[in-house]
Amino acid sequence: MDERDYVAGHPWLTFAYRIEFDANAQLWARLGEAFSKCQHLTGAPLTPAVAQELGAVYLAKGALATTAIEGNTLSEEEVGKIISGGLVLPPSQRYLQQEVENVVAALRAIDVDSRHGGTVITVDWIKQQNRHVLAELDTDEHVAPGEFTTANLVVGNYRGAPPQDVPYLMDRLVAWIAELTDGTDSHPASVRFFGAFLAATLSHLYLAWIHPFGDGNGRTARLLECAILTNSGLVPWLSANLLSDHYNRTRSEYYRRLANASSHGDVTGFICYAAQGFVDLLREQIELVQRQQLRVSWVNFVHQRFQTLPNTEATARQRTLLLSLPDGPTPLGTVRRLTPELAEQYAGRSDKTVTRDVNRLQSLGLVVLDRHTIEPAIMQMAAFIPGRASSSPRDRR
Repeated sequence: MDERDYVAGHPWLTFAYRIEFDANAQLWARLGEAFSKCQHLTGAPLTPAVAQELGAVYLAKGALATTAIEGNTLSEEEVGKIISGGLVLPPSQRYLQQEVENVVAALRAIDVDSRHGGTVITVDWIKQQNRHVLAELDTDEHVAPGEFTTANLVVGNYRGAPPQDVPYLMDRLVAWIAELTDGTDSHPASVRFFGAFLAATLSHLYLAWIHPFGDGNGRTARLLECAILTNSGLVPWLSANLLSDHYNRTRSEYYRRLANASSHGDVTGFICYAAQGFVDLLREQIELVQRQQLRVSWVNFVHQRFQTLPNTEATARQRTLLLSLPDGPTPLGTVRRLTPELAEQYAGRSDKTVTRDVNRLQSLGLVVLDRHTIEPAIMQMAAFIPGRASSSPRDRR
């Protein structure tokens, strides 16, 4: 049988990867930490409202990241408003909004599938993702959304695989993904996680190398990566988009690692880079979740504490003031206007009333005061967080 055309020009498309423990101990350590942190997040109790809020935040981050890598200039705030339906851009910028909406729709579909048995990764499914990301966008004449390219593609200094070999290569990629993720329930969860992470990052790398579509290859590759992580059942949906966020934050390094993987055969370097970024952002995510959990515990504590106090108008106002305080110091001169509810309760009252309320909260040990600021004594809830319980918020600054 004649050798296929891609072999000479793309010898790195081997569909084989072997990782040795001794030579790659650092990578295994990173993957072990990533697995542990995913387990931590999966078991983290959150109220439905907080879970929904965090889900919206990370959906916006993921959609922003994967489109920003390709040149989308919208901010995270703008993306959040687009997702919530609170922003429609003018016609000249409408394509930026469309790019984000396309990715959001694809991500939501992956999430829905994960709740109903997961996504079956097929060539047609990958084509569908490309069709999603390019929907209603103007494209070059040679681009057919959701269809393999028939043109020889060159992106920067990189030439995609020969178009005549693309269907064959994509069939091999899908078969390889199935092989890498074929972890039965008899395998430890950690082993299945390692297989899923390798499948996700390698499929991202290979799809970028093959470059099967006329446009949208990067976004399609990152959707594929997200779907594989989600399908594993070991990466919470909240975390499935973190790799895209990592690539966007470190964009120049992302491109360098992609290039080195093909030109120098440094596939392990790309996987290590992805694993380190994943771990770093999982740490950030856990800290955020802990803060949210701390806040929920604080609110419950405040309500319990005030149940022991006389049920008066002043007590109700003081509770509203306390629960309106954000984390960290707040200028004393602004507290009466922190929320519309608080402003209404202080309407027609003098600053002396505010001072009495603040002093009352201090006497109850519920706030920390200095001459010009006030902050909730929320850290008294952090008895089991290392390095926090032994000092006041003021001492740690």
